[in-house]
Order: sequence, then C-alpha cells, then structure tokens
Amino acid sequence: MANDALSHIEKSLADSYRKEIDQEENVWRSLPFFATTIALQSAALGQFISWLPPLGTVYSLFANGFLAVTGFLVLTALGLLAVCIRHARFRYIAREPELFHYAEDLVAAERAAIAAGNANPPNALEILQKELSIQYAIGVDHNRQILQRRAFIRTWAGLAIIGSMIATVFLVATVLIFHYVNGDGATIQPDTVEEAMHGLVTNI
Repeated sequence: MANDALSHIEKSLADSYRKEIDQEENVWRSLPFFATTIALQSAALGQFISWLPPLGTVYSLFANGFLAVTGFLVLTALGLLAVCIRHARFRYIAREPELFHYAEDLVAAERAAIAAGNANPPNALEILQKELSIQYAIGVDHNRQILQRRAFIRTWAGLAIIGSMIATVFLVATVLIFHYVNGDGATIQPDTVEEAMHGLVTNI
C-alpha cells in the first residue's frame, strides 16, 4: 500500500511538473497578439498624426491627451512584457545521466544488502520514487510561482494594450469630428480612415 501511494503521488507530481513547464510557452505565444496590435496602432497613428487639430483649440487638447495616453499605455505594455519574458531560473529535476547513475547505485546497494543477509534491505524503487517526488514537488512549487507572476504581469500588459487601443479610437474620432465641424473633412481619404478604424476595432 505504501508503494502504491508513493507511485500515485509521484505520477501526480510528474504530471503537474510537465504542465508547469508547458505553461512557460504561453508568454511567447501571446507576443504575436501584442506585436500585431501595436503595429496596427502605429499604422493608424501614422495616418492621423498630420491631421491633428492645431494647438490652442479644445480639440487639440483632447487629441493630444488621447495621443499621450496611447503612447504611455503602449510603453507601459512593452515594459511589462519585457519584465514578463526576462530570464527566470526554473527548477528542473536532475539530469538523466545523474538519475541513471543514482538508480544504479541504489540497485547495487539493495543487492549488496540482500547478499549480506540483511533482513531489511533498502528498497531501491521506493527510495528513487521518493527522491523524484521531492524534486518534482520543489520544481512545481518554484516554477508555478514564476508562472503565476508572469501571468499577472501579462494580464496588466494586455489591459494596457486594450486601453491604448481605446484611446487611439477616441483620438481618431476627435480628429474626424474636428475636421467635420470645420468643413475640411474631405482632406481625409475615406478609404484610409475605414482601413485604420477596421484594423483597430477588429483587434479589440
């Protein structure tokens, strides 16, 4: 029964260990989303930056405010992502050759004890399972803390990106309203506006 319980806990910890290691890739899988969103924002801002209302107007105050918020949030997201993907020391189990030699030593010690007539020889399999369980448990606990911290930071980076996209939409709307009110909306090409807005909205 003791061996069965030890085998069960070793298997459970091994599964948890593999899952935590797999979660490490989630950070890198999310990078294309951030890169695509920032690229679309840059394209939209590149189209509208020359159409900003002149300084000294209420529209200019709002437009430049939204532009500043967009830039701040994008930089914040990039900073958070940089923190998220920076190198971290994950805990791994012992290397395969080391485990192999350790198992060989355990088996040799068990056989030597049996040959010497020891009534209670060491159980090589049980000792190996205990050692692996300890390494798995330490690795899972340590790696999970790193991944949870990364997930928390990545969440805030995502919120910053979404906030910057919303600010960009308000910036575009402010510019369009200004030119519409002043009767020079024809200077803005409809196709360009539609493409920029479509790219932003579909990624929110």
